[in-house]
Amino acid sequence: MQLFRDERGFTLIEMIVVIILLGLLSSMAIPYYLNMQTEAKIAATKGKLAAIRGGIELAHAKILVSGVNTGPTGDNPDWPTLEEVRRNALVLSTRPEPLRNLRLVRTNDFSTEADQALPAVNLPDMSSGMAARPAGVADRSLQDAINSPRIASESTGWAYYPGDERDANGQTMGAIFYVNDDRTYTDNVDGSGRTPANF
Repeated sequence: MQLFRDERGFTLIEMIVVIILLGLLSSMAIPYYLNMQTEAKIAATKGKLAAIRGGIELAHAKILVSGVNTGPTGDNPDWPTLEEVRRNALVLSTRPEPLRNLRLVRTNDFSTEADQALPAVNLPDMSSGMAARPAGVADRSLQDAINSPRIASESTGWAYYPGDERDANGQTMGAIFYVNDDRTYTDNVDGSGRTPANF
């Protein structure tokens, strides 16, 4: 008993000082951690967006190389249609046999149902419509897609213009795929100040 009686513990003042220091450290670290979470979600969405765009471009190249009924008068559209993007596969019956059922994006979330097959948007501040259908794709006109800012209903995670309009020379316009979110004030702005519709 004598041994324990001679040892000193922490005083109340010392404990209060330690608690205050821990509070100060956590008040500086927590916002930084939350900002890292936001940046990670934005980066993940940008990665998914790039993968989907890459899949659409690759499908476009394979369609053109097939040379079967492509161009303005053909029944094998040069770009994947909205329905094909929503299903993540070339499903038109007029597609050449080697292209039929070609998946646009490899994903673990593959589904044969529309609006469940693409990787989902997972931004930190999604609208209720986007959160309900994060892998859904909304149809957009060329004017919607090239507007600044782009027009978005926020009813789905993604938006797609299928490149099915022709210019004055009869050339097919390119397809445009983007995040279906044109809000100016949102937590989804990336490090360079761009909103999701401009990623």
